[in-house]
Amino acid sequence: MRGVLTVLITALAVWAGDETYSNRYFLIDRIFLMPFVLKYSEDLGIDEDQMKMIKEFIRENEKEVMRNIRILEYLDRKAKLMILNGEDEDKLKEVLSDIAYVKTELTLLNARSVRFLRSVLTPDQFEKLKDLVALKIFEYQQ
Repeated sequence: MRGVLTVLITALAVWAGDETYSNRYFLIDRIFLMPFVLKYSEDLGIDEDQMKMIKEFIRENEKEVMRNIRILEYLDRKAKLMILNGEDEDKLKEVLSDIAYVKTELTLLNARSVRFLRSVLTPDQFEKLKDLVALKIFEYQQ
């Protein structure tokens, strides 16, 4: 089981090449399963109702992710300017705390997406998804 989880976590770095989903925005590496679900929906046996729910979740979740990423980018620039300008450490600490908070929220959104998939997919489909991710990561690394 630990091996499968390690492979799933590795999936982040491999399949999240798009800067939008960069791991630097999260407290821990993002577990990014949605591209696999969309690309291999037929192999996973996902029906129309499941796909409709998944696409709706993606649409709603991505808005929140993008909003938080924009906030993080702003806070990152602000912190860098504060450092360059020699700002007071207490003020800088506030901005850094804000960055940590937003990264926590993004990480929780990621956890929500995995829980969502687990709730929408059947247990067999979710196991197939984990196996597929492990297989594709292995193929990619060869």
